[in-house]
Amino acid sequence: MFVLPALFVAGGSCITKVYALDRSSGHSTVSIQKQTNDVDDDVDGSSVKTAKSSTSPILASPVQRYDEEQSSSSEMVEGPPSTADLTKAPLEALSSVVDATRNAIRSYLAGNKDEAVKSLEYAADQGHAPAQWKLARMYAEGDGVPRDDLRAFEAFSKVCDRHADEAPDSPTAPFVANAFVALGSYYLNGIPNSAVKANPSRAREMFNYSASYFGDAQAQLILARLHLEGIGGSKDMKQAVRWLNHSAEKGNRIAQAQLGQLLFSGEAGMKQRARGLMWLSVARVGADPQKDAWIIDAHEEAMEKASEADRYAAIAYGSQREKRSK
Repeated sequence: MFVLPALFVAGGSCITKVYALDRSSGHSTVSIQKQTNDVDDDVDGSSVKTAKSSTSPILASPVQRYDEEQSSSSEMVEGPPSTADLTKAPLEALSSVVDATRNAIRSYLAGNKDEAVKSLEYAADQGHAPAQWKLARMYAEGDGVPRDDLRAFEAFSKVCDRHADEAPDSPTAPFVANAFVALGSYYLNGIPNSAVKANPSRAREMFNYSASYFGDAQAQLILARLHLEGIGGSKDMKQAVRWLNHSAEKGNRIAQAQLGQLLFSGEAGMKQRARGLMWLSVARVGADPQKDAWIIDAHEEAMEKASEADRYAAIAYGSQREKRSK
């Protein structure tokens, strides 16, 4: 049984309604010349081939942990986040370098961010990618230091310049992939009163490298949006769907919902109502009623419009996806 859940709000209380259909009844100076990994174009995700993603539980945990420390907003989101929101700049050797990094983490967690910055600067000067990345994030967000986007840009650039060839499955890869995303964000918007001007085509290169070589799910989502909106290049619905699919397969809820909307509506030129309903249902599972209200609404709307045949086919697609993921 594949469950298609829905949430209705009535009289101030949330009522969860589950549709269960039983079969019985019915990113500076980086020279990007490396040949990227092959990525299969199968839209239905049945044979997607990518490098390990920054969202894998083991590789992504340091990056996700730092992200979770910085993000605690519970504001109501009325629709899908804009491309600008997705690309806001952040938007994990020698034993002495390792010790410096550990000291920085201890100092940071203890609230002594001045000491943390000193330790991170030492480790970063030695070329330690996670330290460079964390220092860049602190400057980008004004976390323990005055916010300085130019210094953050320079620090992210060092990560990308020195570690662009990092093996996609190495523990350092998620930090490098995220640094490319950050550089892409800066190139997309530019930095006021600096030499870093908006350069959408360069931004697309950064996102493309992170998405294709490192298989970064966030880069894949943003790249899809650039193709959808024709930013940094021409509009290309086929490529947009392709990258949304790769990001969705890695569990990115925004990608799952937007892919579902495109396929269900046929806006992408390929109307696949059942497959679209399946992705909307997957996105709906675990969706936050406040931050992801637009996902819930999109799923409800699709459920209302779907035929019985669409729902049965969505169940079948969902079952196939579950089997592939095991």
